[in-house]
Order: sequence, then structure tokens, then C-alpha cells
Amino acid sequence: MARTRTTIAATQLTKPESSTKHQARAQSAAASVKHESFMNGSTSVYIEQMYAAGKKTQIRFISRGMLQSISDHLKIQLLIRSYQMRGHNVADLDPLGINSADLDDTVPPELELSFYGLNENDLERDFVLPPSTYIGGSQTSMKLKDIIDRLKDIYCLRTGVEYMHLTNYEQQDWIRRRFEAPRVTELSRDQKKVLFKRLIRSTKFEEFLAKKWPSEKRFGLEGCEVLIPAIKQVIDSSSSLGVDSFVIGMPHRGRLNVLANVCRQPLATILSQFATLEPADEGLKNIKIAVVANPSHLEAVDPVVLGKVRAEAFYSGDHKCDRAMAIMLHGDAAFAGQGVVLETFNLDDLPSYTTSGCIHIVVNNQIGFTTDPRSSRSSPYCTDVGRVVGCPIFHVNADDPEAVMHVCNVASDWRKTFKKDVIIDLVCYRKYGHNELDEPMFTQPLMYQKIKKHKPVLELYQQKILKESVADEQYVKDELTKYGQILEDAYENAQKVTFVRNRDWLDSPWDDFFKKRDPLKLPSTGIESEVSNLIIDKFSSYPEGFNLHKGLERTLKGRQQMLKDNSVDWAVGEALAFGSLLIEGIHVRLSGQDVERGTFSHRHHVLHDQKVDQRVYNPLNDLREGQAEYTVCNSSLSEYAVLGFELGYSMVDPNSLVIWEAQFGDFSNTAQCIIDQFVSSGQSKWIRQSGLVMLLPHGYEGMGPEHSSARPERFLQMCNEDDQIDLDKVAFGPTFEAQQLHDTNWIVANCTNPANIYHLLRRQVLNAIP
Repeated sequence: MARTRTTIAATQLTKPESSTKHQARAQSAAASVKHESFMNGSTSVYIEQMYAAGKKTQIRFISRGMLQSISDHLKIQLLIRSYQMRGHNVADLDPLGINSADLDDTVPPELELSFYGLNENDLERDFVLPPSTYIGGSQTSMKLKDIIDRLKDIYCLRTGVEYMHLTNYEQQDWIRRRFEAPRVTELSRDQKKVLFKRLIRSTKFEEFLAKKWPSEKRFGLEGCEVLIPAIKQVIDSSSSLGVDSFVIGMPHRGRLNVLANVCRQPLATILSQFATLEPADEGLKNIKIAVVANPSHLEAVDPVVLGKVRAEAFYSGDHKCDRAMAIMLHGDAAFAGQGVVLETFNLDDLPSYTTSGCIHIVVNNQIGFTTDPRSSRSSPYCTDVGRVVGCPIFHVNADDPEAVMHVCNVASDWRKTFKKDVIIDLVCYRKYGHNELDEPMFTQPLMYQKIKKHKPVLELYQQKILKESVADEQYVKDELTKYGQILEDAYENAQKVTFVRNRDWLDSPWDDFFKKRDPLKLPSTGIESEVSNLIIDKFSSYPEGFNLHKGLERTLKGRQQMLKDNSVDWAVGEALAFGSLLIEGIHVRLSGQDVERGTFSHRHHVLHDQKVDQRVYNPLNDLREGQAEYTVCNSSLSEYAVLGFELGYSMVDPNSLVIWEAQFGDFSNTAQCIIDQFVSSGQSKWIRQSGLVMLLPHGYEGMGPEHSSARPERFLQMCNEDDQIDLDKVAFGPTFEAQQLHDTNWIVANCTNPANIYHLLRRQVLNAIP
């Protein structure tokens, strides 16, 4: 007690006596101390006992032997954690046995027993399992040798699980359960048969094409035939979790196989396209699995896929994206090398861009055209870009189809549970060169010597199911014969096909949109005065009790004055176009950098309360009951991915106005790939329709060379309109303007007053120009 009293006295002595206020505080503190329960006399014995016990160290009561045992158990916890963190670095992922998992042949020292001061003499010792692992199932302790064997089976065989970079413990623990629980990866007898049949389809399809068209470039899937069962498993698993619409983005490799065996496009239709046929105009074919058309520019399709998924979810009222989902296929070199991949990942969790998780499947054939992985990336894995946004990454040997099926199931469950992206890294090989006519031995001689001797995955899995008595020789023979006959029949039918059915590639309702309208009749874009008055009135007001910035109060008063003066500025002209379309039931989406306020501080479509954080008001969403939704959203600082996203969004519903605005028009050049490959040429290449609007603000206002021109000459150069027309021979008439718009790939317009922007935006939706 003497020690306690001394402390209190010292505290009192430090208080300045000259301050009345401080004296009062000291007296108040002293009074409160008297009322503390532990300071009364009845607790003095207890406090003395606690003090005496505190002077002793508990560890003194533990024997040296017990102390060593505790230390060893802690070492086992660290060993288990090391396998969870670094096991993927030594996993057997390469089917060819050439490359180590992370391009580093050394074994992390923390995976060695000697790192913890343990040796072979400890292998028979029992250790209590920590709560951070599920390797024991119902067991609470295991021998060290069994612990190590189990950890190696889980983390170091043909699956490498990379998840300890996740910052959320619940997510880490969820993944541990899905991989560490005993027998969690086992497939039933029926599941193995389904897997075998899917491998037959994938493998024999490629072999059939190679036999019938040996001199054609088809960018086949040989070496990664397991991709088809993988995609099918993702779709099956996700479908059971409520997803009914899948949008797939992929590069060229394996595309025909995906169309045939995932989308189930008629084989005769696919095979007929090896002949040179003219396109036929057929009816629209709606499918639940859509493969988005892509150029040779690898990864450019990624944001387009996400935009399409987001739009499908929006129009179906699926605001959490529970029923619409993106599946993206990548190549290893492009996934690591293309900047648009990171730009697209960065959209993952943004409120107006998220699709609640995408499943990425990397066809990692360990080569980029002719370039070795060590020359094409600076990171251990091609998938390391996914760590930025907290993706779990499942590396898996493509020669182990059952392991592939398990990670596909886990990936689907992960996406459903956490609404986040996930990556499946299919480590495989490429049987031929970059295309079937390329000679890979020029640059990768040792790799291709091994490939020539390597058995295909179908043969390996066939041996496995025969050995396990899952199927017999007759079953295998029957299945091979059955699919072989299907291919031959399709080939015979393909000879009768005389037209390519372009309409099979349309997966949105544009056909009906055009049928209901006269393409040679320009619509009226005017609106009634009462509608315009309503829009301007709403656009210049805000709710009662909303604390608006004083500067914006002046701006809104100016808009109210325009209503009285019967005049408009640029912001009001744009708002009239948006508002009138919204009242007519047409969804409007405006996206880009700083579009809510507007780069030039002219728009102010989202008002912010100056005193209440996160309280905002969007006047164009408050025009009239029953109006369409207006989405205005600031984007990430990206042009390439965001323009691609909005392009994909615009493809889904023609009865909408989708706009991407550059912060300055000059900045559109960083999205040039999307402009060149999709916007200007998408219709001629893929019969793809889009009503996308690109707003490119600029002006000579002294803001520098990157802020003064949207380079309209570039867009004019990319117009496909004939610039050699002899105007003296043109028959000008009532349909001339509509025909001119019909014949060109896009409209380049330089607006000189607010009326221009108003009429252009309304005409963009109301016109029936295909």
C-alpha cells in the first residue's frame, strides 16, 4: 500500500497550487479516488497479495522440459504458417518439369525443419495442432511427419495456393477450410466420368481440326485442353449458386474450342467458317453464355466484358450482380505485361463499376510467342498483378484435371461469398508454335523436345480412371467413338452451309431496335416547353435543409434566371437532353474523370452538403416519379479501361444513352486502342452495334498543349465515309442526311452552341441508324 500512496502523493505534488482551477480539479480527482472500489480498506489484503504475486514471474514455475515443449509447439505453428505462405513456391506446377513454380529453384528456408532447430528425430513426436489449420480434421494432434506430409499434399503438389497476402482473416480462414480439410478435393465416380467426357470433347475437337485443315492457323488449345472442362465447371458451379448469365472475354487461343464446347455453337457452323463464305442475314440468336468479340490486341477486351456484365445486371434489376458474371481468359505474357489489366482490376470495387467479382483463368503456357517468362516479367508469377486488389490466386498443374476442378469450385464459391475477383493460374504448355505454322524449335529447342515426348492430358486421365476402375476399356472406346462420329457428321453438314450466319454473333437486342423504326426518317428532337421548364426548375434547386456551397447557390440562381430569360448555357443544354430522355424512360449514364462536377466546374450534377459528410443530391434523379435512372459517376484515373467499360455497357441496350467524357479531349489518346479496335471498326469487323457517345472537351484557354485539342482530324481520318464523292452528282433529297449517317461508321461533331449538344444527344438515342 505504501507504493500506491506514494504514487498518489506524487501526483498531487505535481499540480500547481497557484491555479484555482487546477486545485478544484485535484480535489475532484481525490474525491473520486475515495469512491474507487479497490481503494477502500476491505480490499487491502487482496491488493497486497496481487502485488506480491506480480513480483514473481510465472515462468519460474514451469520446468525446463515443459518450456522446451512449448517452444517446439510454437515452432510447429510457424512451420504450418510457412507452408500456408510459401508452399506455392515449391509446388509441382509445370507439366513439363522444366520451370519451378516461381522461376526460382531455391527452396524457402522456412520450409526446412532445420530452420526451426528440428530434425528427423522429431518426426515421430506428437504436436498439438493450432486453431489456424484444418489439416487434422477431427484430430487435435498429429505426428510431425504426418503434419509435413499433409502440408506438402495440400500446398506443394499440383496446386499452389496463394492467399496469405489477403488482409482479411475471415477470407484467409475460408480458403484454408476449402483446401486443408481431409478429402475435400475428391471427386465422385460420376464427376470423374463427366470430366473425362469433357476432356474428350476438348482434345478430339483440336485433333479433328488439325486433321481436316492442317495448313490453317487456328490457334489451338493443345497443351491446355483442360481449359474447356475448367470453364464448364466454373459455369456449372456458379449456376448452382444462382448465376444465369455469363459473359466471357478471351484471346484468340482456344476460341473455336470454347465456342464449340462451352457455348455449344453448332459444330457445322464453326467448321463452315474454314471455307470462304459470304455473310447471310439471319435472325437474332439470344444465348446465356456470350463470348465478347475481341481484337488481336491482347487484354483490350477485359474492360468491355465488365461493362457488359454491369449493364446486364443493371437492366435486369440485379444490382448486386448475383445473376450476371464475367469470366476472363488470359495469356500469361499478356496478363503480366499489359497495363490495361491493372486498370481493369482497379475497377473491381468502385461503386459504379463493380461486377461483384470476376473469375480470371490464365492459360499459362510459360511462353509469350517466343519470349521466355524471365524476359517478359519482373515478378515471380504472371498473376502477381492480382495481389494489388487482394485476389486469392490458385496455381494448378493443367495435367491434373481433378485438381483443376477443385480450384474452379472454390473460385466460384469465393466469388459468391465475398463478391471479389479470383485468379486460376492454369500452368500448361503450348504444343505447337504461336500458331500451327510457326516453328518453336528456333527459340525454345529444349522445351519442345520435351513437349514432343509428353503425353496429352486426355491420355493421362484415361490411364488414371482405368487404374481406379472408374471406367473400363469399352466405356472409353465408346465415348471416343461417339464424339468422333459427332465431328464427322458436323463436317458433312458444314459442306452444305453456304453462308456465314453473322447474326449468331449478336447477343443484344439491337435487331428489334432497328426493326421498329424507319432508318431513313430523322426523329424530332424537340420537347414541350412544360417539360423543359420542369427540368430547368429541378436542375436549379435543391432540397430544404440541404447546406449548399455559397458559390453554387449563385450558380443555381443563374440557372433559374435562364428559365426566366428563355436562354440556356452548355450545362443547361446538356441537362435538358439528359432530363428529357430520363422522363421518356431512357436510362442515361455519364462516366469519366470528375464528370460529377465537370472538369470546367460547369456541370454540378451531384451537389454535396457542406456540413454533413457523404450527403449528396442529384437533381436529375429527382425530376418526376417513374423516370429512368440517371447514373453519373466519377471514374478512376484511367482512359483505356473506363472507355472500354462504357463501350461494353453501351452494347447491351440500345434504348439508353451511355457517355464517356475525357477529362480533356486530348487525353483520349491513351484510350486509342479501344477507339481504333472497337469503336470505329466494331460494326464492320463483328457486326457489333453501340450507341456510345464520347465527349471530348477542349478549348484554347491557355491551359497548355495537352488541353487545347481533341485532335478531331484523327477521328475524321477514321471515318469510313467516301471522301471522293462528287457533290454535283449527289441526289439531295429528304432522305439524304439519314442515308449519309447510315453509311458512316460514326459521327464526328464539333458543337458550337448549347442547342447543338442538346439535339445531338437526343438524336443519338431516338435515331434508328444502324
